[in-house]
Amino acid sequence: MLILLFEPWNLGDAFIAASIARADPDRIVLACNSRWHEVLRLASHNSLNLLPLDLPYVWRTGKKYFSLGAAASLRSAFSAEQLSTMRIISIRGDIRDCLAAHRIFNGASFSFTGWRPFLARKLSIFDRPFASGSLKVRNRYRAWAEAAGIPFSTVEQYYPVPSGKEDKAPVVIHTGAQWRSKQYPHVVELAKQLKNVGCRVELVAGPNDALPPGISAGEVRRPAWPELISLFRSAGYVISNDSGPMHLAAFLGCRTIALSRCSNIDEWLPPGVTALSSPSAPHGYRPIPAYWSDQTLTDWPLPNEVTAVIENASKFGNQEVLKP
Repeated sequence: MLILLFEPWNLGDAFIAASIARADPDRIVLACNSRWHEVLRLASHNSLNLLPLDLPYVWRTGKKYFSLGAAASLRSAFSAEQLSTMRIISIRGDIRDCLAAHRIFNGASFSFTGWRPFLARKLSIFDRPFASGSLKVRNRYRAWAEAAGIPFSTVEQYYPVPSGKEDKAPVVIHTGAQWRSKQYPHVVELAKQLKNVGCRVELVAGPNDALPPGISAGEVRRPAWPELISLFRSAGYVISNDSGPMHLAAFLGCRTIALSRCSNIDEWLPPGVTALSSPSAPHGYRPIPAYWSDQTLTDWPLPNEVTAVIENASKFGNQEVLKP
């Protein structure tokens, strides 16, 4: 049976699903937003089976909740016989995804999970047992593996703990984020401390990302996907906030440090990634109220805590969330 992973949302979401799709590309198709196809193909050496899934309701602005947009054309991409042997899966728990999938792939079988986490993310009453620690937050990598019937140990094989690189390999700090609230505000001090311990530092950002305080445009590279992937692959470490570039770096097998403040990193953490989480970060599914805002937040992990991880390389690869 052909399995189709229904994931029309953001870059990080696409890479989480891709971690499952690459484990069995002959049997698993990843349907995701076409704007991510280039970077997914480059990162996977063109080994993924991708399908464009461009749905208007996923955009930050100009949402059209009941339109299938370009995704409507997928109805004619498969015959009735093909659909009868296709299984569509999703872990998001979003009713919009469920309705869109049934409209596009009518005749297939469906396995949509994640309803409780989705409700917990939207309504605090459903999040209370997770926020209190009575119930454990599920990891999305594990959830996708379970939904697709892929042993998580198989997924982990693609995320080995990388060996050390030569001393001249740079530490790459990705400064960008779609929302300023998710952006690490201490980039200047972190870069200074890393340089003081002998690291060569490269600052990069997305094409349209605002820059953190104290960083000028001339200090930051804004590489296209091919250059960013090449830079990540050559890095000694990649440091990023909890974002799409963090998932990309992990997917590439980079020594990756994730900095988290706005949401529970346990839900999003890739295999093999070290996480430094703020003591003020949520423990359940609901992010902080300012998550979708351009507010600069305080109480992030301190630069010296990040530097300490790099100085003590034996700690790298430990998936335990380090809470200062």
